[in-house]
Amino acid sequence: MFVRKNFIFSILVTAVFIILCTVYYKHQNQKYTVDGFIHKATHYFKNEEYIQAIRYYKKIISMDVTDEKIYINAATALIRTGYDEKAIELLHRMEKDLPPSSEMYYLLAYAYYLKMINGIDKKDFRIPIEYLKKSIELDPRNKSSYKFLGAIYERKRQFEYARQWYKKASMEDIDNSSEFYGFIANTYFKQRRFEDAMNYYEKALKENKNYISAYYKIAEIYREQSNFEKSEEYYKKAIEISPDYIYPYYQIGNLYFENNEYAAAIEWYEKALKIEPNEEIINFYIGIAYKKTNELTKAIEHLQRSAYCGNDDALRELKELSENVL
Repeated sequence: MFVRKNFIFSILVTAVFIILCTVYYKHQNQKYTVDGFIHKATHYFKNEEYIQAIRYYKKIISMDVTDEKIYINAATALIRTGYDEKAIELLHRMEKDLPPSSEMYYLLAYAYYLKMINGIDKKDFRIPIEYLKKSIELDPRNKSSYKFLGAIYERKRQFEYARQWYKKASMEDIDNSSEFYGFIANTYFKQRRFEDAMNYYEKALKENKNYISAYYKIAEIYREQSNFEKSEEYYKKAIEISPDYIYPYYQIGNLYFENNEYAAAIEWYEKALKIEPNEEIINFYIGIAYKKTNELTKAIEHLQRSAYCGNDDALRELKELSENVL
């Protein structure tokens, strides 16, 4: 009897030991599997191989892993591969399973926005606007949400609403807040309210003396006001900050071109083409300038380059030149 009891006890102990070992093994195996999937998903995501990343993120999420970054990266990968609906489904699941976050609401806004502009739905953008406001409530320093919200209102041509959000952002402790002064100025520029635009571009430059876009836009304002001397001055300031930025060279060239000073225009166009030799529009205008100065070989050379890049006006000019030569 005693032997039998010991035997039964031994069997029970062994069974419990086997069960515990099995549970431990499964737990460890799942841990290693999840860690492996996370490693692979992260690798593919960082390398912008989003389809591959999505495969592993789906496996990870199916294992009930509740990590906000996993959901965020998976939704981002879905958005970047055009699966807006799938991203929305995943983010709503995240909304149920995890505490809400500013980044989650930003991505929801972005996914709904893409769905609207790519679909046939009425484009009133109320849903993305509401999610962006939620994003800002959770993180008043979320720069991306302010920029996106302002951009939506600008798209709707509701410039006053756009300015309200840009101004709110400029009052928060956000890195490079001068950028929002620039955004405010841009809304005034679009409305041709140049004095207001100039005031905010100057505010932006007080915050950041290297804000190249502000110099460029101030130059545009002076150009609109036919103050070509000041316009050239500010284009040159943009060049000082970023010598490889070709468009200030091009615009100075245009100032001289519009004043029929073709030799000076050519000089500035050439400077731009040293940076980007195949730029279509600059090759077109320098071609026309050479035509005006009767340097037809050079005119044809640049017009051919522009036409090769797809400029139909250059093709027409080449046809006209060839007919005149014949």
